[in-house]
Amino acid sequence: MKIGIMGGTFNPVHSGHIAFVRAFIDQIALDLCYIIPARRSPFRMNEPLAEDMHRLNMLQLAFEAIPCTIVSDIEIKREGLSFTIDTVKDIQSQYPEAELFLLIGEDQAHRFKEWKQWEDLLSRTQLCIVQRTEQADLQELILQLIEGLTVKMPLILKSPLFHVSSTLIRESMSSNQSISGYVPESVEEYIHTHKLYIST
Repeated sequence: MKIGIMGGTFNPVHSGHIAFVRAFIDQIALDLCYIIPARRSPFRMNEPLAEDMHRLNMLQLAFEAIPCTIVSDIEIKREGLSFTIDTVKDIQSQYPEAELFLLIGEDQAHRFKEWKQWEDLLSRTQLCIVQRTEQADLQELILQLIEGLTVKMPLILKSPLFHVSSTLIRESMSSNQSISGYVPESVEEYIHTHKLYIST
């Protein structure tokens, strides 16, 4: 069994995230793909987050029609900071025979050595890096990551390029600009209904 893991703050989830997951499932031929919102990312300590419940609900709306996906609250339920290594260990305990694949973006790849127990992560999972810009030279970065380690070669996934980010969506909402096309319609409706990301 092949199981994918994609974590993040998803503050909020957007069309790029959905495209990345579709590419992940298709290119790796995943049986399951976990989408896991972080309770609190150690790399985004100063970012104001929408409530956990809202971020989880938006993810469920975004992925409800995509087969093989599971939106999990495993990190939201866990106290303290969210560390991927803890989540990987939890999923391994549930599926001891499964092959695990960890999806990260190229921006995360540049900081991967700052992740808690990053070497252990490379030994427990097959790292998959989604290329988000045309100019990125990820091969050199990958070679630096695995230098001196006996681990699987990280994979580079291709995905449509999206000029959207959660930051852009939050800024658009706070300045009363449209976010149509940046998020699924169901998520856009949810954001407006619950008045998320509006400056007070």
